[in-house]
Amino acid sequence: MKRRNKLIIGISSVVVILFIGVFVSSFFGGSLNEKSEDGSSVAPGMPEAPAEEPSYGEGTPDYSGRPTGGAGDKIIGTYSLNFETLTFPETIKAVDELVAQFKGYIEYSEVYNQPSMEGKIFKYARYTIRIPKNDVAAFNTALKNTAHIISENSNLQNVTRYYNDTTARLESLEAQRKRLNELYEEADRMEDIINIESRLQDIMYQIESLKGELNYLNEAVSYSTVTVYVQEVAKLTTGESIQATLSERLGKALKDSLDFFEESLVTFAIAVIYILPFLAVLSVMVFIAVKVRKKKIHVKGKEAPGPSSKE
Repeated sequence: MKRRNKLIIGISSVVVILFIGVFVSSFFGGSLNEKSEDGSSVAPGMPEAPAEEPSYGEGTPDYSGRPTGGAGDKIIGTYSLNFETLTFPETIKAVDELVAQFKGYIEYSEVYNQPSMEGKIFKYARYTIRIPKNDVAAFNTALKNTAHIISENSNLQNVTRYYNDTTARLESLEAQRKRLNELYEEADRMEDIINIESRLQDIMYQIESLKGELNYLNEAVSYSTVTVYVQEVAKLTTGESIQATLSERLGKALKDSLDFFEESLVTFAIAVIYILPFLAVLSVMVFIAVKVRKKKIHVKGKEAPGPSSKE
């Protein structure tokens, strides 16, 4: 018995020591990192960040989302931002006002309702917005202040070479059309006239097609595309920073626990309300069954013969 008690005490001591070790390392771990020259924390053995930003190739975006190509480059910018909001109508109104403020236009919009498992109805919205390329960076910055952003991405496509090739093809076709018109004026044989007209029709079709392509490229370059997703939520999504202290982590855990407890109470109350009609019907059925059973027992008790008396 004593040997068993000693074994239990030993295991308990090891568990307590391990817990204390984990607590001390998590609480004081942040102070064990080395400090760089500018005062920022750097993990031991990790190289410091470069003092200058890395260079990019022609037509690629930098961290601000602006193209780094030449001044005359044709760059198509597409951006996507995903938001959460607690006040859906106010957020949608703010988006519409920003579009008008930056002289853009809404190319496509969609608003719909989505029921949740808790029985709530949340609203969702999707916008495809066109903003002048010189104002799209300011527009995106202002847009981030309208709601809680959870993700964003950008894509800048340099179409300068394709644009120049298309322009050169168009100029070549225009020269061919001019020459064919001259030949058409000089032609006196019906066969030559028919061949020239057929060739002119083919060239005119190609010219109109290339003009349409250039118009599309000019529009895509002049107006950047911003896709905006807005989702109504009961609680905003928040993350925990890796630099969070123990007190911050405990505070967040306590807050999340209280929020979860409150939401659970509300869900339980709603569930009880939903099942109240079923409980009422079940109670009536049980009450009737008990009454019928008692009545049967009472009737059987009366019909049962009493004990016979001996004379």
